[in-house]
Amino acid sequence: MVYFLIGFTAFVTACNLSKSVKSEEDILQWIYDQTLGFFLLLAIIIGLTGYIFSRIYLTFNQQDYDGSSDKPYFRRIGYLINAIGYILLLYTCITILLGGIDSGGSGLKLILLHSIIGKILIYSIALGLAISAINEWWISFSSMMDKMMTKDRLGARQYNYLLFLGRFGRFNRGIVFATFSYILGRSAYYNLNDLPRGAFKAFAFINATLGAYVMGFIAFGIICYGLFLLLGARHRNIPIL
Repeated sequence: MVYFLIGFTAFVTACNLSKSVKSEEDILQWIYDQTLGFFLLLAIIIGLTGYIFSRIYLTFNQQDYDGSSDKPYFRRIGYLINAIGYILLLYTCITILLGGIDSGGSGLKLILLHSIIGKILIYSIALGLAISAINEWWISFSSMMDKMMTKDRLGARQYNYLLFLGRFGRFNRGIVFATFSYILGRSAYYNLNDLPRGAFKAFAFINATLGAYVMGFIAFGIICYGLFLLLGARHRNIPIL
């Protein structure tokens, strides 16, 4: 749901149907403000908690989606960085649900950007995101996508459509990861006072450098990935060994 809303918001911005790209916090706040928004956000929190657990589990367990027990370290790092990103999103959800005000941690940002240890941490996260991007591109073209879903309740046409949504969506998610990795590393390198947060910073950068058409195409890919996750949730293969 979150990926679909992020992609949709960025897409309508690229089409000049909205004044500016919003943030993940704005989307989650919009969900919370709706009728039964408290329960909707609570459901997202429960779902994110389960997904974070699955990413951490995949970081350390033996088997991967393709059935192999020889999981490469770059993929483990990708799963771990993925989990950290969702932990931050989970924190935002909990903050909104409890009615807290997230000031963005400006003091912490300055400490991170202007200290050696902080810069090392930021560069490490940027490197991890770059590795995650490469992993996303590899998965989007590999046979692993076939192993991520069970086919027993899907017709051939349904499966092919779902597989296309997954491949196209993951490829574009890799672009967002790579872009955010670049702007995060650039913020540390140039001692900028603003530490970028979230996928919308990546979309804003793509819009400023490559134009609205490219941004809209990538945003449409994120919409497709959101649809893949929504439609394929009951068919996901989760390795547990």
